[in-house]
Amino acid sequence: MKKISFVLSALLISTLTFAQTAEEVVANYVKAVGGKDAIAQIKDLTMNMTGEVQGQSLEILYQKKPANKFIQTVSIAGMGEVSKTVCDGTKAQVGGMQGSQDITDAEKVKAISMQGLIVPEASYGEMGAKLTYIGKEKVGEVEAHKIEVTVGETKMLEFYDVATGLKIRQIISAETPMGKQDVTSDFSDYKDVSGVKIAHKISQDLGMMQLALTATKIQANTNLADALFTIN
Repeated sequence: MKKISFVLSALLISTLTFAQTAEEVVANYVKAVGGKDAIAQIKDLTMNMTGEVQGQSLEILYQKKPANKFIQTVSIAGMGEVSKTVCDGTKAQVGGMQGSQDITDAEKVKAISMQGLIVPEASYGEMGAKLTYIGKEKVGEVEAHKIEVTVGETKMLEFYDVATGLKIRQIISAETPMGKQDVTSDFSDYKDVSGVKIAHKISQDLGMMQLALTATKIQANTNLADALFTIN
């Protein structure tokens, strides 16, 4: 009986010792990509990515300037620029082949402006994000910590590699032309950019189509002007 009690006690201690919180998972990720000090040294970031969707080549240009300025430009071979999202921190504008739309709803602007951060996870605390640890789950062959992140009206499921601490998947509910649906993004091929590891490959499951993006160039601290993010 004493032996059984000892074993149960040992198992309980082991469980408590290795228990994770969502905050610890995120903190480990921030540390794994370089740490808050290194992240703070990046004043702006420009990312050029290429991919293919439904047999057509496309290019996506991301421009970020913390804490809340963001541009995403999508161009398709033979068609030129097909969409552009701009956020100046207080409002956003989404443009496409059928015109542009101003976004002033505070929660929607907040969700877009989050993308202006170099590593959004490093600012979850300042954002007032609610973090919930769900447990461990396999992403392919990789064991990952699964957490739920709620920032205002935005809810995400995030998966972090247990071994490396790096984020490998994010699932977010997004508005699409076909209504609201989950968009799954997988992150891989992390490489150092000015002291911070950034995923150079992003694979997205958009429901009706798949998109695989590869970074061709990522530049930090190129002095992006505030005027670039102006919304007329």
